[in-house]
Amino acid sequence: MSRYSPEDAMMLAAAAHEVGHAVACQAAGLRVREVRLLSHRGFVTYAEPDPGDQHQVDGELVALLAGPEAGARWAQKHRGLWRGEALRWSRGCSDSDLALFRRTKRNASVSPSRLESRARSLVSAQWGRIDRLSRQLADSGRLPVGQFN
Repeated sequence: MSRYSPEDAMMLAAAAHEVGHAVACQAAGLRVREVRLLSHRGFVTYAEPDPGDQHQVDGELVALLAGPEAGARWAQKHRGLWRGEALRWSRGCSDSDLALFRRTKRNASVSPSRLESRARSLVSAQWGRIDRLSRQLADSGRLPVGQFN
């Protein structure tokens, strides 16, 4: 297990969070416009889902959950937190994502628990890429969107 200062750990977990969003947007066919990280806080901007494309609608909801999931996985892998502890920690930093999820989950074609499962599976399947890109994002503050589109 790697050792990180508290500041580096927060930065890298925040980077993993943002890359998780971007990777999930890519999987949903949502065009990523920007991936940025600014001192422990970041954002991903992407094209709005087509309301007539249920794959994109569900994909946006998965993307909202993939950020906290990726942040939690980073904390598990690199800080040694247990899954529940890591998820609580990560979700504590994801208020706006989770609020948007709660407002829009009624548009989903599946249950919220199914969307959570999809986010967890996607982050697990893409973990090597998310971890690698997280380091790049933490170092440079932004990622080229061509990696996701």
